[in-house]
Amino acid sequence: MEPNARFRSAVRGFYAWLGSLVILGVSPVLARHLVRSGTTFGRVAAVVIGVGGTLPWMWVVLSIIRRGDEFVRRLHLIAFGLAFSGSLVLLVTLGWLVRADFIGQPDLMIVWAGCLLLWFMAIMGAKLYFERAR
Repeated sequence: MEPNARFRSAVRGFYAWLGSLVILGVSPVLARHLVRSGTTFGRVAAVVIGVGGTLPWMWVVLSIIRRGDEFVRRLHLIAFGLAFSGSLVLLVTLGWLVRADFIGQPDLMIVWAGCLLLWFMAIMGAKLYFERAR
């Protein structure tokens, strides 16, 4: 692949990533607005938009992993493992805190954002670890 074509491909990938982040951020706001409408159609549309808003971001992350070399794949594998473990501990802790009546039912959008933040911290930590190991 010639350098100009590789650069254009990288720019398209970057804009796809930015676009997926915009969709990821806007879809919960739109879905919450539709839930408040109270109609059956609005609630169904809220579920579809709320779930569908995460799919472009997942697709872009998957395409980044598929196009990456062994280093990128290892980085994401370690980060996903750490993030999934942290998310599981978070969900189990919240579940037991709710069951023991220490806290009320948490907003799942905040829990979801917390899990996304855990993933981001895990990928940055894995990146820092592997860059220092080289």
